[in-house]
Amino acid sequence: MAYAAVTSLMRTIHQSMELTGCDLQPFYEKLESLRAILEKSCNITGDHEGLTILEVEIAEVAYKAEDMVDSKSRKVSSAETVITRSKAFWELCCFLEQEVECIDSFMMQWLAIWDWYNNIKDFKAQIFCLSKIPELAVERSEDIMVGYENEFEMMLDQLVRGGRELEVVSIVGMGGIGKTTLATKLYSDPYIMSRFDIRAKATVSQEYCVRNVLLALLSSISDEPDDQLADRLQKHLKGRRYLVVIDDIWTTEAWDDIKLCFPDCNNGSRILLTTRNVEVAGYASSGKRPHHMRLMNFDESWNLLHKKIFEKEGSYSPEFENIGKQIALKCGGLPLAITVTAGLLSKIGQRLDQWQRIAENVSSVVSTDPEAQCMRVLALSYHHLPSHLKPCFLYFAIFAEDEQIYVNKLVEFWAVEGFLNEEEGKSIEEVATTCINELIDRSLIFIHNLSFRGTIESCGMHDVTRELCLREARNMNFVNVIRGKSDQNSCAQSMQCSFKSRSRISIYKEEELAWCRNSEAHSIIMLRRFKLVTLELSFKLVRVLDLGLTYYPSFPSGVLSLIHLRYLSLRFNPCLKQYRGSKEAVPSSIIDIPLSISSLCYLQTFKLYLPFTNYYPFILPLEILTMPQLRKLCMGWNYLRSHEPTENRLVLKSLQCLHQLNPWYCTGSFFRLFPNLKKLQVFGVPEDFRNHKDLYDFRYLYQLEKLAFRVYYPGAACVLESTAPSGSTPQDPLRFQTKLLYKKTKFGKAAPPADVPTLLLPPPDAFPQNLKSLTFSGQFFLASKDLSIVGKLPKLEVLKLSDNAVIGEEWEVVEEGFPHLKFLFLDNVYIRYWRASSDHFPYLERLFLRNCYDLDSIPPDFADITTLTLIDISSCRQSVGKSAKQIQQDIQDNYGSSIEVHTRHLLKHFRYNNR
Repeated sequence: MAYAAVTSLMRTIHQSMELTGCDLQPFYEKLESLRAILEKSCNITGDHEGLTILEVEIAEVAYKAEDMVDSKSRKVSSAETVITRSKAFWELCCFLEQEVECIDSFMMQWLAIWDWYNNIKDFKAQIFCLSKIPELAVERSEDIMVGYENEFEMMLDQLVRGGRELEVVSIVGMGGIGKTTLATKLYSDPYIMSRFDIRAKATVSQEYCVRNVLLALLSSISDEPDDQLADRLQKHLKGRRYLVVIDDIWTTEAWDDIKLCFPDCNNGSRILLTTRNVEVAGYASSGKRPHHMRLMNFDESWNLLHKKIFEKEGSYSPEFENIGKQIALKCGGLPLAITVTAGLLSKIGQRLDQWQRIAENVSSVVSTDPEAQCMRVLALSYHHLPSHLKPCFLYFAIFAEDEQIYVNKLVEFWAVEGFLNEEEGKSIEEVATTCINELIDRSLIFIHNLSFRGTIESCGMHDVTRELCLREARNMNFVNVIRGKSDQNSCAQSMQCSFKSRSRISIYKEEELAWCRNSEAHSIIMLRRFKLVTLELSFKLVRVLDLGLTYYPSFPSGVLSLIHLRYLSLRFNPCLKQYRGSKEAVPSSIIDIPLSISSLCYLQTFKLYLPFTNYYPFILPLEILTMPQLRKLCMGWNYLRSHEPTENRLVLKSLQCLHQLNPWYCTGSFFRLFPNLKKLQVFGVPEDFRNHKDLYDFRYLYQLEKLAFRVYYPGAACVLESTAPSGSTPQDPLRFQTKLLYKKTKFGKAAPPADVPTLLLPPPDAFPQNLKSLTFSGQFFLASKDLSIVGKLPKLEVLKLSDNAVIGEEWEVVEEGFPHLKFLFLDNVYIRYWRASSDHFPYLERLFLRNCYDLDSIPPDFADITTLTLIDISSCRQSVGKSAKQIQQDIQDNYGSSIEVHTRHLLKHFRYNNR
């Protein structure tokens, strides 16, 4: 799509300026002005062939320009003389001028069509009344209310109870979930009719006209001007107790246009809104939380389908009922999908094979319904999205049906894809997170899980919404999903579309990667774990390549020719197996990642994964830290060859996130290379931590907010020797030794040696002073005094301790404790007695306890922590759950407030182990 492609080209130009130091700002600003024209597309609903064709043409020009800017910028940056550099820069400018003029020409055509369309739209708005209720076109209220009886009673209570002041009550939910039907049922209820002196309703819709809304509320046709209509409506309502239903409102501006028509007569009048947008509901509501319509559960779905088919159409055999239950389940609890499917089944009649076909792919059948009722309702939400959110929505087509989509992974992809707008004062990850929240507020995706901090951990999309997403993504050639041998026709069409321009391709089967050979795909993402494969990487224009779930026997050298890469994820076996247990030194030629990796000068995210329980580390050249655009680096268990910085090393100002840094390199001189680092994970085997003799020095990481220490336990490991001969050089051979990281206990259990502390913490002033989150995962054997050091960090809000990170059966919090901590997570921590007061955790909000089998109870004084909102307990002793319930009761009794307490899998028996 054009908006996403132009935005991506702008980011590529910005990256070119950073790489070359050349001024391309005039081209950037010109594209910025052209992109502003495309933002008007959010006002157009439905399909418009002329605009769609132009969008595709603009996108193709922009993507072609991106590729050439990359290539020509490399020539500028690698030029050896001033003359060759000037010539390369001149060629770059000439090319850009030509391509921007081409985009400008297309844009003028686009603007002409848009102006014509807008005039026609305004004309239609003056002629036709838009007060139809779209969902009622395919639903009958008496049927769809099946399963929503409790919601009806709750909303009825909100409308008739409460104060005498005018209140606005909102119903929010995705298209087709039954908002309009619930509002209509309430509007027609006999009790409501007797309660209110006057009732009126109108549908606002997307392309609303204030005049039509006013006329609908007045139930009349008039030649009066709009201001006279508004005045007449206000006088008509004044002095009476009224109920007004404003259905299907989309924007806060629409509410502003009509809200002054509703006088507050202090007599208990109510306004009931339905909307798909949480922002609109919150804006209009009178301080009360909007009611979010939920999806039906299975029993409710089956009852609705049964009522519409089996009760109306006569007797059916048990086989049909069994298939009907499968269909009801696969409708995902969306009433409109159930209703549309019931209509299809009614037309089919008692044909078992056709019922079975529908049951196999309900969402696809619903989306291809000849009348397309369901898709029309849902498509309104997509067409109403602002331009910057449309590519974000379409990107969900990459993921599989019913897949739980992890937000961190999604943000990683979006940050490098190029279609997000850069905002001053915000990182690209923060922009991505805002876009996810906006899609949730617009009822297009839903929250699947929250993290222990209350942030969104994973999200999902309803199957029918996903069908809409797939359809629109293919139409715009934004995403193509290769479905494999089970759907050859679809696959052939998808691939044909993929090769002709810069689409994104998601792959579910191993053989499908070969089908991408020689494609011009923008992104190739593997979504399943495959066996070891070898493949020539011949898709030369790819920018996002995720092979992190595919096992390679060695580093795929073809990657080095993919010069446009922004994102690279790989998993392969290091080449140290022959040196395991041998006294022979590893030659300097054995480097898993070649030095030429630095030629990928546009790479922003680089992720390396080891196979599970791997004994051998990656050997990485320091050149991996010389890529100027690198923002995120995940290195696996590794050792760096020649890690000491030298004068010609680059300072990586772009690096924001560094995962799995070996503790050997946690030195002040090393950290000076990354002045803007925000997230750091220190990762290694126990020997790596113990062999670090000096105190860790993080004080130069001024921007660091998140720090984690994690121990890796592969059982036995090929470990780099901690000492090097005097006078050794980076070119000298590396020496490894195989070490057993576990020893047998008298109970036969494997455990690491505990005689030497795994980690020695530095003093508080050696920690970054802006640190907000700290994690210790693994058997570090920290003592209480170590945790006291942590407590002195001035901005620490999050602390996670897991997998026996602390030692001893008693944790007595001393001194000031953790004066700024908000979130505390303990998992597999074998503390028995926890002694602390509310003064030690004065701002604690959320406490999570997992698998703390020995813990006796939560300190009772926590009942005096006035900020506490949640205690979540899983797989702990019953006494812990009992103490949490007591704290909950004490807070209610003493402060009149409530906190949530969640308990799961509590243990009946005492399981203390003397560790």
